[in-house]
Amino acid sequence: MTHELLGWENVLKRSGHRVTHQRELIIEAICAGHGHTSFDDIVERTRARDTSVDRSTIYRTVHLFVDLGLVVEAKTGGTETLYEIRKPLPHHHLVCRSCGNEREVPNHTIQATIDAVFAEYGFRVSTDHLVLFGVCAACRAR
Repeated sequence: MTHELLGWENVLKRSGHRVTHQRELIIEAICAGHGHTSFDDIVERTRARDTSVDRSTIYRTVHLFVDLGLVVEAKTGGTETLYEIRKPLPHHHLVCRSCGNEREVPNHTIQATIDAVFAEYGFRVSTDHLVLFGVCAACRAR
């Protein structure tokens, strides 16, 4: 999914924010990651197109996009957070700690667990983007 399909400009305007050239560059830099992309990669892509956009502006804008639901963030379990353009349906990721391979998992695979958490604990899960870490079948076979 690309940022154009999100109607990102309308989301910004409806929430009282301006559509600026810098914000356009930043959302394009996120989209150019074609999935999960690091903050440093977003900075690099943005600054490659306009060196006047500083790191703090990029940081604030990425978090604005997350707050508005245009971008989702995924904690990697370490110090890094990855970002990607929101897709129409929630999805999750399996990440191999051995080889780094990443696989997207549709929401219905995880939804049964989310439903069970609510049924057993009355806890409504609001996370719609999980990253699960483990070891993939290929690495286990080695």
